[in-house]
Amino acid sequence: MKQYLLSEIVAASGGTYYGDPALLNQAATDVVINSELAKPGSLFIAIIGEKHDGHKFIPSAREKGAALVVTDRALDSEPYLLVPDTLRAMHAIAASYRNKFTIPVIGLTGSAGKTSTKDIVAAALSAKFNVMKTQGNLNNETGAALTIFSLEEAHEVAVVEMGTNHFGEIGRIASFVQPDYCLFTNIGLAHIENFGTREGIFQGKTEMLPYMRAGGRVIANGDDELLNTIPNALRYGLGEKCEVRGTDIEDLILRGMNFTVSYQSNSCRMHVPALGVHSVCNALAAVSAGVLLGMTLPEIASGIETYKPLRGRMNVHELESFTLIDDTYNANPTSMKASLDVLKACSGRRVAILGDMRELGEAAPQMHEDVGRYAASLGIERIICVGTESKRIYAGAESVSPGCAVYYATQEELLSTLPQLVQKGDVILVKASRGMKLEQTVELLLTISK
Repeated sequence: MKQYLLSEIVAASGGTYYGDPALLNQAATDVVINSELAKPGSLFIAIIGEKHDGHKFIPSAREKGAALVVTDRALDSEPYLLVPDTLRAMHAIAASYRNKFTIPVIGLTGSAGKTSTKDIVAAALSAKFNVMKTQGNLNNETGAALTIFSLEEAHEVAVVEMGTNHFGEIGRIASFVQPDYCLFTNIGLAHIENFGTREGIFQGKTEMLPYMRAGGRVIANGDDELLNTIPNALRYGLGEKCEVRGTDIEDLILRGMNFTVSYQSNSCRMHVPALGVHSVCNALAAVSAGVLLGMTLPEIASGIETYKPLRGRMNVHELESFTLIDDTYNANPTSMKASLDVLKACSGRRVAILGDMRELGEAAPQMHEDVGRYAASLGIERIICVGTESKRIYAGAESVSPGCAVYYATQEELLSTLPQLVQKGDVILVKASRGMKLEQTVELLLTISK
């Protein structure tokens, strides 16, 4: 962590410090909200979350050496920093720390593919720069702030993922990220329960724009009709009007995608080691960021080739008995159909194990049924549906191709019969929203394949 004095933190927070004034000349070693991660010199911020109140863990953080704690209530022992709202104080402290850096910061959001795109962008830029990126999907109001606190003196570029499921969140995150570049992947149906319409989702995502720093630039998916309305954006995609355009796509099935990128008068053949046409679009987002930062297309290509998917994000396991595609990290209608497109291109008996998609609101039954119909229309030989909502996936699939699907109300029921459902030579896709925990199904499949 770059030098950040406790006196600076107190000033940024707008709170009141109680304790020995001499301590304020000390620099924080890091910022944590999990007391287990505290160490000598840490700043511990007591965040009130959905399940836990961080104030209960202040004694633990102090025992581990935290130099100062941020609290919304008076404490019996000093030192502490008293603020009206610890989350808002965290944002203000993060904004102050962000202002210590002049490096380019890319803020990235969208309905689907955020984390994969973030990782491909970081891989591309790493061919030339020392890149800091959001770890995993720490993209909410606390996760994005912790990402900012992970900036170091040696970093040359930052890629910060921003997630939202309610109005106002992206704006609050962007207020301390203060992006130089605003990158948008797509506007889909994820979290539509809270936004009402795709236009509402677009409004929520574009809350980032007022916080873009002067001289910044928008990078937008030019194939998305809503994102296409953002003025003065560098547009990427497959369409003719995209400035950064992908053509001549070659699907290597489970080996990734080859494609040609054209930008201005230059073109370059590239390979992204990720599955599906949507991965080409993610790579084109990375190309867009790279060219704005002065990279050549060959430099960007060399970086994209180093990309490695995270666990649960279209990870391919070529096993002795069958091939397994683990895409269990999350799901929405857009990403579900994209994954099914990948499965369709595979050779062998194709099996889709599909679970519930969460936060779709009143449209959930129809959207699940649409996914079922889509899977069956692709000719997927076996569609295994699990979860309450997925009964509609089953119904949709059966309406198109009777006998192609089977339904299980719970994952436990599925696991008890799973070994009998798969065959040697199968290609199996497992996908659902994170809350379904279908990684348990993946673990059993990895076991029975041995």
